Amino acid sequence: MVKIEVAREETELIMQIKSGQTDALRKLCFLYRPLIANIKKKYHLRSYDNQDWDQDAMIICYLAVKDFDPKKGNFASYYKVRLVNHANTLLRREMAYRRKAWAKAISFEAAATKGMNPIRRPETFLPEVPLSIKLAELVNKLSILEVTALLIILGLCQSEQIIKDWQILPMTLVRARSRLLQKARLILLDSV
Repeated sequence: MVKIEVAREETELIMQIKSGQTDALRKLCFLYRPLIANIKKKYHLRSYDNQDWDQDAMIICYLAVKDFDPKKGNFASYYKVRLVNHANTLLRREMAYRRKAWAKAISFEAAATKGMNPIRRPETFLPEVPLSIKLAELVNKLSILEVTALLIILGLCQSEQIIKDWQILPMTLVRARSRLLQKARLILLDSV
């Protein structure tokens, strides 16, 4: 008897959500809070807290209601599959190879409480001379080809067009870029 009442309430809420009543979405998510809590426990994501899970569960519920076809089964199983698939996607993203270092990282506060000494970077000092003066000094020491290489680095010119217009070899432009970077290091980082 209880299952019939829940199914009837679920159907009414789905119809209300499809007609645009947002309050019905909250009620439907409230009906499925045990399912949502179960998935929260099953999938631990480092960057997700309860509010993130609740928000995602509500979004998935809304999308599931919009796509749900009662002829193909019941809503509860459809919603569960959608929610589990979403959790798996989030888990795959978090466990991706390029995020492995991030997954093992701890905060400085956590390191301090565990008695760990974090690796310290050498302190850098801002130059006393304003950067605009240093940039002007750099540009004054560049050849025309090196200035052109700087414009290419900044995305203001295309290297293919410069090579064609100036009738130079691509390696000439590569060497100019290398000289530009050497001069930039000497001038901009010298006073640090």
